[in-house]
Amino acid sequence: MICFDTSALIKRYKREDHSDWIDQIMAEDHDWCASSLIATEAAIALSREPALESDLPAIDGRLAADLEAFVMVPVDATCLVRAVEIGRKLRLRTLDAIHLAAVDQLPAVVAFVTFDDRQREAAEDLGLKVLAPPV
Repeated sequence: MICFDTSALIKRYKREDHSDWIDQIMAEDHDWCASSLIATEAAIALSREPALESDLPAIDGRLAADLEAFVMVPVDATCLVRAVEIGRKLRLRTLDAIHLAAVDQLPAVVAFVTFDDRQREAAEDLGLKVLAPPV
């Protein structure tokens, strides 16, 4: 199972470095998960890109279709309490801590994908397997 941070998932809809790699890993493993926060955060992030403005309805449709296939970890009280612990200990931004707290609740071994260096280091500190694109 692959868990995504928003920084990784938006590369599927906004073509940039490593977009092809994201497409590849999603094609190879169809078990995807994320915190439920990703739906809101990705939609907002994509809407801030002026170059995507004319394509936004189509992108929103693709994002919604993909998110239907995700296992969504709820951002509930347990998740938020864990996010405080993670965020304080590892000095993370709030949203990054919430994403990691959600992944931390999963019983199965997962691979975490992020393009945020600080979040990647925190995920590794938590003992998560972090996927990175080939160099």
